[in-house]
Amino acid sequence: MGILATGGIAASFTTDLLEMADAQVIAVGSRRPESAKRFAERFGISRAYGGWAELAADDDIDVIYVATPHSAHREAAGLCLEAGRAVLCEKPFTLNVRQAEELVDLARARGRFLMEAMWTYCDPVVRRMTELVHDGAIGEVRAVHADFGLPGPIDPDHRLRDPALGGGALLDLGVYPVSFAQLLLGEPDEIRAVGQLSPRAWM
Repeated sequence: MGILATGGIAASFTTDLLEMADAQVIAVGSRRPESAKRFAERFGISRAYGGWAELAADDDIDVIYVATPHSAHREAAGLCLEAGRAVLCEKPFTLNVRQAEELVDLARARGRFLMEAMWTYCDPVVRRMTELVHDGAIGEVRAVHADFGLPGPIDPDHRLRDPALGGGALLDLGVYPVSFAQLLLGEPDEIRAVGQLSPRAWM
């Protein structure tokens, strides 16, 4: 596997991945060579690329995990698919439907695996709960109430609060309760959203 980006999410993912006996991380890529080198040294990865294209071009890589800020998901995942790599892309998949459709179309055209890294869908407890619900263990599910929050304060310039980087409740945090509800209830027939925007667009 290859890791694209070297931030906190990439580090957490790589730490867990290396606990798996049959997983190999052979390369990391970053737009900054020094960042890629530090990440490679930290995790014992043999190859460090100072560019996304170089990572994507490595034919020894089966799949690339994209862990960039959300605003770069379309570009990074698209580059990897174009190079013939399977892609596991951190959530949210993209910033909008158009970008998501472009990546799905590209993956189909290249015949490559593409998946959003929504970890809750893979959690054994969540998977078992979903099985029980779908088997009728608690009867018909009529409503799901889900909350997700973080303790503040959060710096105004932090990625989580920057809409240009895909920050905010809708894309960064809100995807968790929304995806959880869809997991149990399926696709909605109608969507209604109510919110209050702050002066800094903290949604």
